[in-house]
This record gives sequence, C-alpha cells and structure tokens, in this order.
Amino acid sequence: MIRSRALVAVLGLVAALLAGCGSVPSAGGPRFEASEEPSGVWEPVHLRLVSLPPGDRVTIRASALAGGPWTSRAVYAVPSSGVVDLDRDVPLEAPFAGADGMGLFWSLSSVGGAAAASPQQWGGASVTVDLTATIDGRRVAERQLHRVGLASVAPSRAVFDDGVTGDYFRPSASSPAPRPAVLVFDDTDPGTPTGVLAASTLSAMGYPALALATYGSAGQLDPVRTLPGERVVAALAWLRAQPGVDARRIFVFGTSRGAQLALWAAVAHPELVYGAIAPAGTTGLVCPSPVPGPAIMVGGDWVPCLSGNRDPSPEAVLELDRIRGPVVLGCAGKDEQLETACGWMDAAAAVRPPRGGDAYVRAPEATHLFYVPPYTPLYLPPPPTAQPTEDARVALWSAIARALDVRGP
Repeated sequence: MIRSRALVAVLGLVAALLAGCGSVPSAGGPRFEASEEPSGVWEPVHLRLVSLPPGDRVTIRASALAGGPWTSRAVYAVPSSGVVDLDRDVPLEAPFAGADGMGLFWSLSSVGGAAAASPQQWGGASVTVDLTATIDGRRVAERQLHRVGLASVAPSRAVFDDGVTGDYFRPSASSPAPRPAVLVFDDTDPGTPTGVLAASTLSAMGYPALALATYGSAGQLDPVRTLPGERVVAALAWLRAQPGVDARRIFVFGTSRGAQLALWAAVAHPELVYGAIAPAGTTGLVCPSPVPGPAIMVGGDWVPCLSGNRDPSPEAVLELDRIRGPVVLGCAGKDEQLETACGWMDAAAAVRPPRGGDAYVRAPEATHLFYVPPYTPLYLPPPPTAQPTEDARVALWSAIARALDVRGP
C-alpha cells in the first residue's frame, strides 16, 4: 500500500518523539532490522535478524500489551549468511506455516485466552511490539517496534447533515489532486463493527471515507433492516461535495449483508458511483430474514429482492455490467454465515467476467471475517483457519488498494 503524505508526516513526528527511547542494538552484533519504524497498524513491516551465528537455531518472540499481555513465538534455522529474513525464511516451529513476514504479529495470542475482539485495541490504538531473539536460552537481540494506530492518522468527525448520519474520515493532509472517496455501509454485520474500521483504514491509505449509519442513527433500538434508497443518494451527494474528493471516482464499500447494498447502489446509480467493493455477501438482492421484508425501498416501494440466498444463479445477480469502474468481490470457502458465498461470486463472474481493475478473491479455507484489515489478530478464528483467513485479508486489501488506484475516465 502506498503511504499517504499525512502518514509520512505523522510517523515522522512519532519517530522523533521515540528517538532515544528503548535500547539501540549494537551495529556489529545480532540485531533486528525493520523496513519501517514506526509503521501503521494496517501496513506490513519487513523484518530481518542479521549477524547471527550460522547453523544455530534462533527463537524470536513478540509481545504486546493490548488490554493484557499477548505473545507469539517462532523458531528459525540460521542459514550460512547469518541472516533470518522473516519474509523469506520458513520457520521450524511457529503458529503459522511457511514464510510469513507478519506471522508474529497476526498470530499474537492472549496469555489469558481472550479473543481479539476490540477494533479500538487492534486498529484504533497504537501498540508497541517487543521483539527478542534467543539462542540456547541466551538473549542475543531485542527491539521495540511501534505500530501507530488509526486514531492518530485518520481523524473523524460525526456527520448529521441532510438525512445523512455517520462518521467522515478525511486524510490528515490534503492531496495535490482530488482523491477517490469511499461510501462505507456500516452496521450491516451485527456483533462485528467493521464499517468504521474499514473507513478509517481507507483514510489512512489516503482515501476520504464516509462510514454511513446504514439503518439510522447510532444507538437506535431495534432498527428496521430496510434501507431507504434516498438515504444512499443523499450520502453519495454529500460525499461528492466534500473538498478534495474526486466526484468522478466514488466507490461504495459493503461487507457481509452490506455487500448487496453496495452493489445495488453502484448498479442503480452509475451516474454517482464509479466502483464497488463487496466481499463476503450475496451479489443479488436478498430480502431480510427471518421475516421477509424489503432490503431496499425507493419512493416508498419495495425494490424486488429474493426470499432466500440459496440460489446463486446468474439470473439472480444484479446487473453488474452497469458499474463503470472496478468491482472487488471476495468469498470464503468456510464462511460460517453464508455457505453459498462462493456460488454467489461465481454467478457474478458469469454476469460480469473480470475486467481491468476488477478482482474476485477466492479463499477456499478462510472464514467469514476475511474482509477485516490484515496484520492483527482481530476477529481471527482459531487454527487451522486463522492463517488462510489472514492470507485472504492480505489478498483482499491489496486488491482494494489496486482498485482505488485505477485511473478512470
């Protein structure tokens, strides 16, 4: 992912504040080398452990405090070069298989057995990761890595304007040219508040994002799960009017139950929407259940929707060819919430074969929440599906970054 100028400025300030803090490894002995320090929680950092004695086994431990202690561990054989490159080298022992430069970060586990279920702790807040390297029980290197949280680089403001309710995330520094912007459908996956996390991550990547309160004001009791189409149009108009936004390149972003809403918005309003990002959901419009009702209403009338999600045929898919720009879809083969997710994506591919800028991410061994931003343990399932789900997150968010960078007409 390309770093925004705002991020570079903020991380530069953090680096200055951290100067002189913590131990500085010896230039001649074993030491950790990091590609970025500090780095954002949403981006990878490339690590090497250098000047090690060849032929030994080195144990690398990571630890962090996030509402309690979290730890991870991996053991590597030291090659003849004396350099262990975490992006390249396969560990002898680890909670992940194969070379994985960020494996020690996303595999952090709670000492107390708690699940990583707080987007604030594993996204919004900054966290310090302590790395240590030991050989035969003797510590040979240590380093602190500072992962800067989204709250530091993606400030937000509440929006209550012309029927639009939500949180607007604007990149900290202005861009020399208008930027694509994203309307994120929030509150569409009860129990896992990922809309604000997605919007703040997009802002940290340099893209203005509005996390729309899809079904009304935050805190509303027993919200009706029907979306007025007029609310979407109002939100799109509001976003297009913001300073620094390229009104020609507005994307919609919806996950899980919000995926169909994002696709509907892009199909129904190609004059307002350029591209769509819609993983882990249906590609046709499905009525809410268990009591059938409209998914969307326009002018007080139902928009036709299916009564179930078990028939992912091309005939049930929205007219995706009406979307002018990139479409990013994704499915998990072990989706515990939508068993037919990959069938819906296949049906979409029959209607709209992938074209320039499109990405259809298939993750056969991943679970439903593969659309959460990568590199933390947030909402990851237990092994053996943790690593495939994390790999799918990396693939999906890389595809999102590419789609947002596509230059349209």
